[in-house]
Amino acid sequence: MLSQSARIYSQIAQQEGFSVLAVDAFADADTRRAAQQVYRWSGLCEQDADDHLDALFEVLDAFAPDAVLVGSGFEANQAGYAALFARYTLLGNTPETVSRVKHPPWLKACCDAHQVPSPPIAETRPSTGPWLYKQAGQCGGHHVQHWELVTDTVADGYWQAFQPGQAVGLLFLAHGQTVTLIGVHALRQHADGYAYAGATRLHDDALYRAASNLLQTLVPALGLVGINSIDAIWHAHVLHVIEVNPRLSASMRLYADLPLIQAHIAYCQHERMPLLSPPSGYASHCIVYARQEIEVSQLTFPDWLEDRPSGGTIAAGQPICSLYAEGDSDQEVLLALRDKKTRLETLWGTYVCNSIEFNIY
Repeated sequence: MLSQSARIYSQIAQQEGFSVLAVDAFADADTRRAAQQVYRWSGLCEQDADDHLDALFEVLDAFAPDAVLVGSGFEANQAGYAALFARYTLLGNTPETVSRVKHPPWLKACCDAHQVPSPPIAETRPSTGPWLYKQAGQCGGHHVQHWELVTDTVADGYWQAFQPGQAVGLLFLAHGQTVTLIGVHALRQHADGYAYAGATRLHDDALYRAASNLLQTLVPALGLVGINSIDAIWHAHVLHVIEVNPRLSASMRLYADLPLIQAHIAYCQHERMPLLSPPSGYASHCIVYARQEIEVSQLTFPDWLEDRPSGGTIAAGQPICSLYAEGDSDQEVLLALRDKKTRLETLWGTYVCNSIEFNIY
């Protein structure tokens, strides 16, 4: 498992009976518990990580994996992804497919050709707004800026018209003309930005119908295999495609009771594809971020937290841990998350918690 954070993929694979080597940027305590071996790698989410590849390959060669599965991080290093794909049995999208769908003009043209709504994009700064400025290939949303705040541009930057509405994610399995919707969820974002801060299961019938129609119309033209996700905006009963993520998704946490790793492998290897029944209950996970630098040794992390750090210092703007809750309604889930926040405030103290962004809303 290779990802910026490999914890949820490692846990799902472990519960399905797989032996796991987890490679990610955190090597937190939960990932260590879910994997036979963990390697903390600094090459993820970097556009020029070639200097790190040899060390990664040494670790992979020693573990001798039957297959490699990839989450977020390699979109920014397509040359590294291609080298990984050529060297190992990587169960996922080809480098050519990743390169296409992560190229904003190509994806916009594909959406237009299939009459799928998608905001306009531009390569030069528009004269009227509002727009968002983004970097192609980046992950997590930290790179997204409102156009009025942009002072410097980069070679792979582009502008996308701001689309009002609810940010949602569509998690699905794909192979050829076959597309299976796993679930639709609201995307949590920082209160003052667009960085990914978690997700919440949605149960809107109209939204599910729109998601199924969108996937059946667009995904066969994308050439995707296995588990992927689409970020979209739900506005006036219309889905507007924002971005395609051709890889495993952190939103799999909401559907972790399903055999997702087995399904991903089956779709990638053209094998008989298992039937998946989306969970009927409500669930939400939110990522807890540091507003200021925090020393991990000063905090106690209860077992009911997820992505618990194993030590060191957490810089401002970096994730500390995650909260997760399930229930019979959105209100029950929200109350459970708030209860966990209250328990942390009691455990850590108000002073510390004032320097933490819980993203519960």
